[in-house]
Amino acid sequence: MPSDSRHLAIFDLDDTLLDGDCTGLWIAWLVRRRWVEDGEAFMEQVARHDQQYHAGTLDMQAHLRFVLAPLIGRRRETVRDEVVEFVETWIRPRLMPGALERLAWHRAQGHDTLIISASMYHLVEPIAREVGADDALATPPAFDAEGRFTGEPTGIVTYQSGKLTALEAWLAEREAAHARPDILWGYSDSHNDLPLLEHVDHAHATQPDARLARVAEQRGWPRFDWRTASGSTTQDANATSSW
Repeated sequence: MPSDSRHLAIFDLDDTLLDGDCTGLWIAWLVRRRWVEDGEAFMEQVARHDQQYHAGTLDMQAHLRFVLAPLIGRRRETVRDEVVEFVETWIRPRLMPGALERLAWHRAQGHDTLIISASMYHLVEPIAREVGADDALATPPAFDAEGRFTGEPTGIVTYQSGKLTALEAWLAEREAAHARPDILWGYSDSHNDLPLLEHVDHAHATQPDARLARVAEQRGWPRFDWRTASGSTTQDANATSSW
């Protein structure tokens, strides 16, 4: 099939491509590796943040500082090597085959593919490479002059409407290079991504939470459940034809 880079397929990561939350898994990994002093208390706070995320009330700046705290003073290369092992050991087995097939379908059409995640860039970018996406957008961590983590996030916080802000900045760079796509596809599980899904031309709900499921039904958005063996629980006419 001929390449058609006018199309861009945008995927959320956690609970969309990945069966689980990569930040929560990463924190559990750090606890296991003894990078966290009080692992039990840290995981309890992670659980509270997860509840706030699903309720749409999470203070993302505070959350990012919290999850970056175990990395303060650690060198970029040290963390990068740890993330590589983490992705290989804990992330790869949790990638959902149906989601990877959908991403591969877009690539087979010649569509560009992009992952935008509320998790941080030092986790998201290696996972994007693992699944074969063309690029990734996520909140970057800050480093000091010696290349050590400061514990602070920087740049655009890719959460809720921030994902759309980051996307628009990315698209502006593509436009300057005369490579801006005309047709956008979007995939997410969360109502937190409604600003992004409402912006794209072809929105899809993947393992949607209750609020997103209601919106998807009201608007006729295709719905997929890649946790099931069949790969899809609901395929209306639009979903079937989009393959």
